[in-house]
Formats: sequence, C-alpha cells, structure tokens
Amino acid sequence: ERNYHIFYQIFSDPALSEEFGLGDADAGGFHYLSKRCVKSKKDEQMFAETKDCLENIGLGNDAQKVIFQIVAGVLHLGNVQFQSKSEQAEITSESQSSLETACILLGLESENVSKAILTKILSIGGKSITKSQDVAQANDKRDALAKLVYSSLFLWLVSKVNQTIHHAHSSEDLLSSSSYDAVDTTDSMNSIGVLDIYGFEQFDTNGFEQLLINYANEKLQRHFNKHLFEVEQELYAMEGVDWTYITFNDNRPCLELIEGGSGSVGILGTLDDAWGGMASGNEKDIKFVNHLHQLFGGVQETSASVRKNKQNDGRHENFRMPKFTNDRDFIIIHYAGEVRYTANNFVEKNVESLSNELKSLGMTSSSALAKDIFTHCSDESPASLDTSSRARSSIRGVSVASQFKTSLQALVSDLEETEPHYIRCIKPNLKKASNSFHAGEVLRQLRCAGMMEAIRIRREGYALREPHEHFYDRFQLLLESEEITDDDG
Repeated sequence: ERNYHIFYQIFSDPALSEEFGLGDADAGGFHYLSKRCVKSKKDEQMFAETKDCLENIGLGNDAQKVIFQIVAGVLHLGNVQFQSKSEQAEITSESQSSLETACILLGLESENVSKAILTKILSIGGKSITKSQDVAQANDKRDALAKLVYSSLFLWLVSKVNQTIHHAHSSEDLLSSSSYDAVDTTDSMNSIGVLDIYGFEQFDTNGFEQLLINYANEKLQRHFNKHLFEVEQELYAMEGVDWTYITFNDNRPCLELIEGGSGSVGILGTLDDAWGGMASGNEKDIKFVNHLHQLFGGVQETSASVRKNKQNDGRHENFRMPKFTNDRDFIIIHYAGEVRYTANNFVEKNVESLSNELKSLGMTSSSALAKDIFTHCSDESPASLDTSSRARSSIRGVSVASQFKTSLQALVSDLEETEPHYIRCIKPNLKKASNSFHAGEVLRQLRCAGMMEAIRIRREGYALREPHEHFYDRFQLLLESEEITDDDG
C-alpha cells in the first residue's frame, strides 16, 4: 500500500522534484515510500486538486512551496541511516547528503539536527548530562522527528481550514503568525463532527499498540453506555414513565483496570513505573508483567502496599493470568472479549523518543512559515496538556501511554459537549470473505457492543422522538377550536 498520497503527488511536478532533490519515485529511493508502488497517472490531477484546495484556504504559491518543501524534507530525513561505532550511533557517510538536503528544505542546521538525534540530554539533580544513543535509539529519534514535522504541518493546515470556516480572512491574514490571536474561535457555531475509530483488535500476538487501541475502544464504549443506557433511563424516570431499570454490561471496571481508579494505579501507571532501574528492556518487561500478576492476578507478595490495593483476594474481575504461566503474558477481559497480551518491548515503546532537543529544533528554522508551523503544533501537542505526568520523570519525559490517555480524555470531553449518534459496524465473518454471514459471530458482536440492551430500551420505551412543536403543528387539526391556544400548545 501507499504511504500518504502527498508524498507521491509532488513527484508528478518535474520542476519541484528537481528543486527538492527527489529524483524518480519509481526507483524506490526513499525509505518512507512503498518500494512496490509506482507512480499513478492520477497523481498529477490529484496534485492539482491539492493545490487548488490550499489556494481556497488562502495559501498562495509561496506558502504552498514551503509546504511541499517540508513534505520533501520528511522524505529525505527518512533516508538518514546510522552505523555503530564503539556502541554509539553515527550517521553513515552515504546518507550524510540526505541529512544535508532535509535540513536545507526544513531550514535547519544539519549540525543541530545530527546532535539532537545522536545524543540525549538528561537532567539529573539540576545538572545536564549528555548521553550518546545507539543505532536503534537513533533510528527511533529520526522517525520521531519525521513524525513531528509531518504532524506539525497537518495540524497547522487543520487550523487554517478552521479559520476559513470561522472567518473569511484574506490570504495575507492567514499567512501572518498573528492571525492565531486575531481569530476568535469561541463564536457560537453549529457543527457536525464524524469520529471514525479503530475497531477492536485481537491477533495471535497482541502488543502495546493493541493495548492502546483496545483501551480507546473501551473508553468510547463507556461513552456509548453512558448516553444510551444511563442518560436514556434517567430521562424516562424524569418523564414519569412506568419503567423497570434495565441492567447492562458496564465496562467501567475494565477501564479502571487499564487507566487506574478506585485506589488502583492501573496497568498504564504500572507500565510507567516499570521504566526505572538499570535492567535491560527485556528484564523490565518481565518485571512489569510480574507486577501486574501481583496487583491484579492474586499472586502473593509480602509488600503491604500491594496487599492494600487488593480486592477480592487480589483478583481483578477483568484480569486473568494465563493457565500456563508466562512471564510476559497477561489477559484482559474487554467488553468485546478476552485478549491475551504479550509484553514484548512494552517498556521501550512506552518511552517518549521525541526529546526536548528534537521539539525545539523547529524554533530554529530559517523559514518564517516553517517556524510558525512548528510553533503552532508545540502549543497544541498532547504532552503540553499533561503536567502531572511530566513531573514524574524529567529524565524520560512524558510516556507514550500518558500522552495517549490525555489525548483520549480530551476527545471524550469534546464528545460530552455534543449530541451523539452512533453507527455500529458489525463484521459478517472473521475471514473478510464476501457473501458469507456467520450468524453466531454477528450475535456475539451485537451482545458485546450492548446492542441487545439498547434495542430493549428503545423497544420498551419511546422508540420514536419528535419535538412538541412539530407534533402540535401536525396534529392540531384534531383539536376542537376552543382547545387551540395562541401559544405553542
């Protein structure tokens, strides 16, 4: 499959390709592009449409050129390779030109970028210590910088679209850095938002990514439960409807298991705590899983603090230990089913690879617009919203899990301000086959998603809703003339 389409679209413009040092996309010369995916004949047409869209939100030719420079810079940055020398990473001589080109396009100094990738500054006891990175860490930091650059550009473009929706600014206003302060986004305005979420994931081997995705699904299922079950039945009670409360599968205990609550630190908090110490990554993963077994699986330990958090003899209703004990595996009973997770590189993946040195690079860009883009993104990043987690460790920064949790909580807070409507997607079979309907699997998904209870509530309550004014306008002809009043009925 292709990567982001814009990466391929810029190759359809020979002048830009030559100016940005892109060459031929078909040669597979860029690490971030699919090696088996050739240029499409539609790229030129789609690129023209992309430029028209940018023009419509007030971005002229000069601004567009800077945007495409940044995109090309990301591609060149992905080609920077490393080799090990005395257990320390260094940039290979063959890829030095890729670094130089990327820095020219991004308006950065190659020496500063190289230093930020190859070293990390640790703050310990008020003193700064510079630590060299190995090849794996350097690769992670290169990719983290590329993601930061691309996400900064994406969020900046979203802000421009929002500005266009709120106010009809001129191109000059949109391009000025002060336009952020000039735009009042607090004006009352109706809007429709569409949230397309990841589906629940369960594979033969489930890792850190599956845990976060399924955590997001649990959080949004809780929002669904609250609005469709709790709020709905509270409305019936307020209206004086003769009603028997319908119980539903409340997934709040599973959420508390993952994110913490009711006196428990939770799985994500336990993962954050597993980072400390001088052990290897594999040893930290084992320590993390063992700690989960002690906290939630009923494994005995002498620590009084552990015993204090135990409920039901230390066993959490949504946590299971594998029958054949594995020092890396644990099981969570999600609303959609049981998932077995294998903690391979959990602790390492949870460490934020985007250091403060990388984050501050954008502020040094020689391009005014590129600098504006990086500045705008740094003010809206999830990490900037989480001050409590940052205080936990000045050495490693905010963990990936903490950032994900903060971002998810912000999303749910936004959803709480809306009137939600849900579209539940059901898989007809597990083989992704056409013309195949597995009734048992469909029924299982409906039950896990709470659809059976939702149907019951609507069937036994009021399935059809209509505003009183509309109802009155439609049926007032049935009233006697003396029953009709001049007000709303």
